[in-house]
Amino acid sequence: MNNFTRSLLALSCALALSACNKQETPEETAADVNAAKVEAQADVGDAANDAAVTAAEGNQDVAAAVADGNEAITDVAADANKDNAKALYDVAIAKADGEKKVAKEKCDALPTGQQSACNSTADAAYDTAKAAAKTELDAAEASAAAMKK
Repeated sequence: MNNFTRSLLALSCALALSACNKQETPEETAADVNAAKVEAQADVGDAANDAAVTAAEGNQDVAAAVADGNEAITDVAADANKDNAKALYDVAIAKADGEKKVAKEKCDALPTGQQSACNSTADAAYDTAKAAAKTELDAAEASAAAMKK
């Protein structure tokens, strides 16, 4: 059912985009913004749940290594940190995707002459958020690699 809802939302967004450069009514914009917010919250929630599972699994692996007296505890901890960093990256990207969708829906409410600049601003904010998430991921992966040496 959830996939059906997302597919329906994607189809409605595609149809809305086919009427590009037409200023939407405030009611249409409000409905689109609300739909984008709901989808974004669901995506971020899913990614956050996945991140929590990944973190729990990593903690279990580290605890098991400690309990077994495993000499490779540092390697297990490094792997857990790397997996956790990837999960947090996925959360950040899901959040950035959602924020971009909401911002672009709000752009549709503007007069056609302002929509291009608004969309460019939304794209720039998305690119910045994505780059920041990638920087954090790269730093965590470098830290994990250093732990293994």
